[in-house]
Parts: sequence; C-alpha cells; structure tokens
Amino acid sequence: MREFDNGSRPLFGKITAIHDGALELTGPDGQVTTVKLTSDTEFRKDRQPAKSTDFKVGDMVMVRGDANPDHTVTAKMIGARTGGFGAGGPGSGPGGGGEGRPGSGGGAMPFGGGTLGKDYVAGEVKSVDPPRITVLRTDNVTQTLELNEDTTLRRGRDSITMADIQVGDHVMARGAVQNDLFVPKGVMVMNAEQWKRMQDFMSQANGGKPAPSEAPAPKP
Repeated sequence: MREFDNGSRPLFGKITAIHDGALELTGPDGQVTTVKLTSDTEFRKDRQPAKSTDFKVGDMVMVRGDANPDHTVTAKMIGARTGGFGAGGPGSGPGGGGEGRPGSGGGAMPFGGGTLGKDYVAGEVKSVDPPRITVLRTDNVTQTLELNEDTTLRRGRDSITMADIQVGDHVMARGAVQNDLFVPKGVMVMNAEQWKRMQDFMSQANGGKPAPSEAPAPKP
C-alpha cells in the first residue's frame, strides 16, 4: 500500500480518522496509513473539483501521492465516487483515467480494483500442492493459483514462504490468468480479523454488492 511508482499506483481505502492536515486511511488488509494534506493536494468527487471538507470518515477514497520515509504518504490527489469505485476500481471504464489506474500486485498488496478471478483472487485455501494453491473464492468458485519465483508472499508485514501457507488460510492475490491458471504477482495471507475487514471493504467498494466475477469456471 505504500509503494508508489511515479504516482501510478494508487492507495485505496476507507477514511477512518480526520486530523488537522492529515487523514488516516485503512486498507482492505487492515493496515492504517497516514495521508498528509498540503496546499497542493487536489480533491475530486465524481470527477469534479471538491474541497477537503467534502470528505468524511467512512468515505471510500483513492489517493495518489508520494511515499515518505516515515511510512506516511503526502497526497497529490484524493478522489471519491458516489456509491464506491465499483469492481473496476478507480479509473476504470471510459474516461476513468482522471482518477488514477488500478494498482498492480506485489509488495504490500494494494487493492486497486479489477475483476475477481482475472485480476485478483480472494478466498480460502482448500489445498496446497507446490507450486499450486487451490482457493475457494468469495463467489464460491474454485480457482487454482500457480506461484513462481517472482511471486511475493506476505503475512501481514512479514515475508513468508509457500511452506507457511496452510489449508484454511484466507488469501488475497493479485496477478493475471495465464494458460487457465492464475499466476499471482503477490499473495497476502490474512488472519480472521483482516479477512472480515477485507470482505466488508470489498462490499462497500462495490456499493454494497458482492464483487462480480468474469472469469470462466476452471476446467476439470
């Protein structure tokens, strides 16, 4: 969530506190990031110019800015949309690029939107057969993940190995489908509290609706 690549990787989360000159943003993995506001910070709602006072605790927002050595982020732009960002994430759809693009996976696993089964997989681990993991997604579809040497694995802020992933764990992975298998760039293993937060987060990001899936059912 704190890795920015020339501003192209947005920070996506819920405002959980507002301070003088800063916001606290909680991401789907439960991590809290302090977002610093400056006189140059741009505010937008529904792609229209807005003011800092237009944002309140509980709003789902997308932030673009610069990561600081103290793990805070100095915001260049903060955007929100009525009803959440939807399944495509911030900036998806025609003309959506004005509020940023979905983030890529890896590192601290930013939740940048996308389509369940195609851009990300979230669910419960049902089997582990290195280098593959079978996951029962949140839409009750089973999908196989194939990890490789470029896949980053994390539990909270700690790096782990595939041997640390067990049946029953809940995971969030970002990547892409290749040859009918989902190849993740990054996998985050979540505890029960983080998993509940992420489910609530995903529901709110989609306007209270379950995240849709466009991925075909895996072949037998």
